[in-house]
Amino acid sequence: MKVRPTQQIERAGVSWIEHLVVGELGWLFRQQETADFGIDAQLEIVDAETSKATGRLLGVQIKSGLSYFEKPADGGWWFACGAHHVSYWIGHSLPVVVMLYHPTRKTVYWQHVNDQTVQSTGKNAKIRIPRSRNLASHSSQALRSVARSASEVPALEDWAFAPPVREPQRSAYFEHLLSAQLCAMVPGAVVDKHQHDHYPFDLTLWAQDARGCEIGVRVALQGSSSGVRRLATEYRSAMMPLVIFYTGTQDIGEVTRRPNDDVTPPIHVVAWREGGLGKALQDSIADAIEWSRKLWA
Repeated sequence: MKVRPTQQIERAGVSWIEHLVVGELGWLFRQQETADFGIDAQLEIVDAETSKATGRLLGVQIKSGLSYFEKPADGGWWFACGAHHVSYWIGHSLPVVVMLYHPTRKTVYWQHVNDQTVQSTGKNAKIRIPRSRNLASHSSQALRSVARSASEVPALEDWAFAPPVREPQRSAYFEHLLSAQLCAMVPGAVVDKHQHDHYPFDLTLWAQDARGCEIGVRVALQGSSSGVRRLATEYRSAMMPLVIFYTGTQDIGEVTRRPNDDVTPPIHVVAWREGGLGKALQDSIADAIEWSRKLWA
């Protein structure tokens, strides 16, 4: 199987940005598996004095290649993008920055995506990427001012009230939303996305207990009440609890499974229209992690 040159450049861009984030800034870099919609990675700020992760996060869209530097702007370059992408980035629960990788110079330039930096071109949009914003150790202060913690994200429930209607945009929307929220809720967490249809779940959250051992929690997204009930009935796992994130609008009532024994994993259901992005989700994840911790103690 041949590897396209563009794939190699894309991979090189992600790797170089990870190198700069970890090596120059001393922050955490988490690559995200995405489809056409997207956040390619999350950055988490690490306190330089204590070396502790702060929970302050950024979403990053990465673009690699010389073609992204072909449209000069005053003091930089124009990055052309679709209006639907801009809407997604501005509406994201995390602040989003676009990073452009220049493969010849091995330099990276960035810009925060917001109402002030985006210019409409009719059906599409463009963002000016300043030459002065090259990613290096001196970028720490500017990027830090953009990042937010979970408690600073305003009215997530209101923001998520009108997600995309059509698939696959709707699924991608909730996957990114949920992944970002989980990383913000659980310090040091890693969220894996599953690509295989035969899995009854979509994400796995990996956290560490006090001994440094990994603890896993399965997370599934379901858009129908019947899907929630079917999954709650059919899910079988001897080791990992399940949190079902219900993205539909119909009432599903009480579905939470709390087993009487110590070896049957619990199942929690969180509905996004019922405060599911806040305390309900956090309580469910905390309960699932605690159950896993006790099982492996």
